[in-house]
Amino acid sequence: MAQLATSAFEATIDALLPEWPTLPPAFRVLVSAHCARFVRRQIALAPAHIRLGIYALFIMFWIFATIRLGMRPLNSLPRERRAAALRTFALDQVPAFAALERILRSMTAVAFLEHPNVVKAVGEAGLAATSPTASEATGA
Repeated sequence: MAQLATSAFEATIDALLPEWPTLPPAFRVLVSAHCARFVRRQIALAPAHIRLGIYALFIMFWIFATIRLGMRPLNSLPRERRAAALRTFALDQVPAFAALERILRSMTAVAFLEHPNVVKAVGEAGLAATSPTASEATGA
């Protein structure tokens, strides 16, 4: 049961990773694992009543998502479908699920943007955007 919960949590965090900057698949796997550990650690550091609330909401969210997706658990779907489902749930009329998604997405974004591979990719993207050939290509 604990392995299923870990898998569900990691699949959820993976689906919340930002799309930019684009990372090679091997780096994306490393960054995803880093983000899941970071978010899990942040939740563990929260007071007990907050931790309990997040865990309870996550379990209810996972059950709701499984039922809503035709009895297919989120972690059985490809990443793109999980991300689309999470965006849909964030916009749904279930405020508790929207709040949970927002909390998890915020912590995931912080961990993502702090990862060395992402920092390097952002720097490379910035250099590419300011290079003379990029300016010529855009007509600037």
